[in-house]
Amino acid sequence: MKIIGVIPARYKSSRFPGKPLTEICGKPMIWWVYQQAKKVPEFDSVYVATDDERIKAACEAYSMNVIMTSDRHETGSDRVAEVAEKVDGDLFVNVQGDEPVINPEMIRQVISIFTEDDSVYFGSLKKEITDPDEINAPSTVKVVTDDNGDAMYFSRSVIPSNLKDGRLARVFRHVGIYAYKREFLLKFAAMVQTELELGEGIEPLRAMQKGYKMRLKETEYTSIGVDLPEHIQKVEQVIRGEREL
Repeated sequence: MKIIGVIPARYKSSRFPGKPLTEICGKPMIWWVYQQAKKVPEFDSVYVATDDERIKAACEAYSMNVIMTSDRHETGSDRVAEVAEKVDGDLFVNVQGDEPVINPEMIRQVISIFTEDDSVYFGSLKKEITDPDEINAPSTVKVVTDDNGDAMYFSRSVIPSNLKDGRLARVFRHVGIYAYKREFLLKFAAMVQTELELGEGIEPLRAMQKGYKMRLKETEYTSIGVDLPEHIQKVEQVIRGEREL
């Protein structure tokens, strides 16, 4: 199985314009993400997928594989699908471009879902959370899975609600690494965005609303997503060994 890592990177961002090029310890953030992805031995190749010439130029300056894609893509998955049309591969892994200290083992865990069960065509990770603030935050995407690990629903609301008295159900957040078999990825990108996807702002719901399944594996690892400029300091502290994840 030929496995391709893809890092979607766009310049435009309502909360943090130019985020992929933000300097972290002397290098652009996209460089750090790329280096972590390159540590995954299962990857045959790693590419940055962008629609911006500035990001393309930065990638070329650091000898990173980069592919220019359309500026009309609604989601990162759609951008990865364009790469799948241009690059030969069986499994494509969407590595988030705003996680410069992502543990390569997390990526390997997603890949293992497909090597353990050949019937899986769409996979990701989940991590248990117990902090009430994180659980209640709309920015935290929560997921509920069945006994096979297949997603039942994603939401920015608290699921399960745990409003009944007695024993509480565990709460899991979605860890946003996506992996897709090529045939399914192309099919996914051809789907029109659904009511649930748009309402929640969560990509997998496009496929789930149409009856497709997504397998999730529980991870013990954590990362830092750079959503705002103030998150840069935390990442630099991790890189310099001044704090743990």
